[in-house]
Amino acid sequence: MAKLTLNAAKAAVGTGAFAEKTITFRDSKGAEFEGEILVKRLSHDETITAVDAWDLEDRKTATIDQITKAIIFRAIYSSADEPFFPTVQSTGEVSSEIVDVMYRVADEVNDFSGKEWIWKKKSSGANLSSTELVEEPLKKQKKRSARASLQSGERIEKKEAHSS
Repeated sequence: MAKLTLNAAKAAVGTGAFAEKTITFRDSKGAEFEGEILVKRLSHDETITAVDAWDLEDRKTATIDQITKAIIFRAIYSSADEPFFPTVQSTGEVSSEIVDVMYRVADEVNDFSGKEWIWKKKSSGANLSSTELVEEPLKKQKKRSARASLQSGERIEKKEAHSS
């Protein structure tokens, strides 16, 4: 196994590389419209600091909409040297549908939440078939006191002793 360096790690994950994606949305007449865009593979810092494009006094006040638009502003390109949006504010000049589809393809490429990595890990063949499952024997339930049963909402029936 080769020694890992920062440059090797960046090359392995493709930081800064572009992925060509086709997006589909509805045009003004309701017809389907397709177009090609480039999605930049963002570094961790580029993702985390994307919201800084809004120049907010306190980045903690950023809305979901601002974060989403900041991400597509940083990640979506028309060509390798031309960002799709000239300013972060211009991300609001397109429809919500386009913002949404652009964010989804940016997430496909960058996996912002890590869900793609987790999904691939789960579906990598590590699942057991039903014949490989090991069943544990059922444990006997402990006899519960009347007080514990009442606290848990169980109904207790008392047997009345009949005296003769």
